[in-house]
Amino acid sequence: MPSPEMQTVIAQLEEEKQRTAGLPPPSWEEMRADYQQMGTFYPAAKEAVQTETNLADRYTRCFSPEESDPTRAVLYLHGGGYTMGGIVTHEAITSRLALAAGCTVYALDYRLAPEHPFPAAVEDAADAFRDLVARGLTASRIAVAGDSAGGGLSLACALALRDAGDAVPGCLVPISPWNDLIGDTGWAACDGAVDPMVTAESLHRMTADYMNGGDGRTPYASPLHAELKGLPSMLIQVGTAEILLTDATLLAEKAKEAGIDVTLDIEEGAPHVWHHFSPDVPESVAAINRAGAFIRKHTE
Repeated sequence: MPSPEMQTVIAQLEEEKQRTAGLPPPSWEEMRADYQQMGTFYPAAKEAVQTETNLADRYTRCFSPEESDPTRAVLYLHGGGYTMGGIVTHEAITSRLALAAGCTVYALDYRLAPEHPFPAAVEDAADAFRDLVARGLTASRIAVAGDSAGGGLSLACALALRDAGDAVPGCLVPISPWNDLIGDTGWAACDGAVDPMVTAESLHRMTADYMNGGDGRTPYASPLHAELKGLPSMLIQVGTAEILLTDATLLAEKAKEAGIDVTLDIEEGAPHVWHHFSPDVPESVAAINRAGAFIRKHTE
């Protein structure tokens, strides 16, 4: 059963979902501003040291523990349906993941749609990984993690690297991953009442703006339709209160069939990317810590 803290958050999410039901959809500018404001409610961990850099000419915020292993790293790809989100919206996650993993987390500010449609985000992610390798890091000691669209993007990044003949990451950590942009696998027909945050309507809108007329089943856009052989070990985290639950469970099944070492971590009653609510919600803290432990194991 979800903790009292988790139940409070879920109630707040459901209230907001009901409040906006039936209203005209806001513009991306309005949604981006709202998401940015939400990020200020859950700031970065004070213990994490923050620096800045550019990876492949994209602004990147770096979060590190005071005693960081310089030979390991995490490339983090934020969620937001490829249309919103950024550094501030996810710093509660990225800063605490750095502490849990014991190394620097590079939070990449990749290009967003509709201004920069597919495959801009995939190109930015793969080029950022290559930049980390060019700086002297070994590919197998770099993890790629991300949530929601960023979870799908973490897989697309690894697929692009594999297909280009580059070394793949040491491991992948897709959190509440959006792996099927069309929704054929389940979310398009899912009972929306199960999810206090995400709606099928919003996902369809994001798909349209990200794909810009392209085929949403393209493997780099929807990794659930890709051949996964050759990808590294992965930890997939997902909550049962998500319409994207099947995106995670079917990914785990397909990855196992491809001979990949997969850990499927399902949180009972958790909403989409519940990691956002750290440190206020104990399940959020625990999930980030599990992700950090997985990254340590597979990059050391």
